[in-house]
Amino acid sequence: MRYKLFMFGFPAMCIDLDEVRDRLKIYPSERANYEGLDQCYLIDLQTGEQYKIGLNETNHFIVLGLT
Repeated sequence: MRYKLFMFGFPAMCIDLDEVRDRLKIYPSERANYEGLDQCYLIDLQTGEQYKIGLNETNHFIVLGLT
């Protein structure tokens, strides 16, 4: 496992960024309005780097700082 995704306090282990993107699609963007995004982030388990999760212009979850 390469990534650990935290969404609203719940962790999920992910093999690659494709799996991260797939998991981000299952959360309704409205949830960010109710719960906030402070508990949404991604950790790269190989480098220890932490990335915030945000919403793009079309209200879909994205990993900020990753291309």
